[in-house]
Amino acid sequence: MALIKNVGKAVLGLAVLIGSIGKFAPHLFFDLPFPFSVILWVTTGHPMPMYFMPDAWKEDEIDSWMKDGDLVVATGVKSGTTFMLYCTHQIRTKGTDLDDELFPDVSLATPWMDLKQSRTGSWAEQKDRYNDTVLSNGRKLKEYWDNPAFPFRIFKSHYAPPELPVRKKGGKKIKYLAMARNGLDVAA
Repeated sequence: MALIKNVGKAVLGLAVLIGSIGKFAPHLFFDLPFPFSVILWVTTGHPMPMYFMPDAWKEDEIDSWMKDGDLVVATGVKSGTTFMLYCTHQIRTKGTDLDDELFPDVSLATPWMDLKQSRTGSWAEQKDRYNDTVLSNGRKLKEYWDNPAFPFRIFKSHYAPPELPVRKKGGKKIKYLAMARNGLDVAA
């Protein structure tokens, strides 16, 4: 019983320490290795780091590139996002061998629209690259993520409401798959 009590006190002390650093000196989190730096930064209430960009999800922009039936897999950082992308891709292809040619990499077939692709780039430039980039094999990137063989498209995001407009009235009929994970499992 004493061991459990001591562990509880240690966890409480660690939580207070992390909360205090998050409030008074959050820049110290970025002295830690990735992904711990980002996890602690975001979980203490700070905005997503500068290499994330919510512009793709703005209500006036989302209808310009999303289609009815598209799926957004929205998970927390280090919470099984890639696993969920693989699962949803298997559902959309019904586990067929179509995967072999159209799914060479999870990042090609299920793009991450809110990851900033260049330091100074805007969402408009990034959106053009998703449509126009030709890969080393001679195929357009768009052929992987916007292939007519797929019944719906899948996109990755680490944002949640209010950045993701899940309650937008009118516009496209977009589906969202949200996943949460115990914070202790994420940090471990």
